[in-house]
Amino acid sequence: MSDVASMAAASTQMSQQRVSEQAQIQVMKQAMDMQQQGAMQLLESVTDTAVPTASANPADRVGTTIDVKA
Repeated sequence: MSDVASMAAASTQMSQQRVSEQAQIQVMKQAMDMQQQGAMQLLESVTDTAVPTASANPADRVGTTIDVKA
């Protein structure tokens, strides 16, 4: 009889552990989704407020204008 009881207890423990693991996975997925949304909002805010510049490399502008003052 004790074998049946110990097997039932082990089965119950494994089932509870499985449910706990599934809950932890769901919480982790939700946290990852929230982090992804936060990162996307941050990226969008950076691109929305970015000031366009002519060129970061001065060599790209060399020879593009002519000084016509004499």
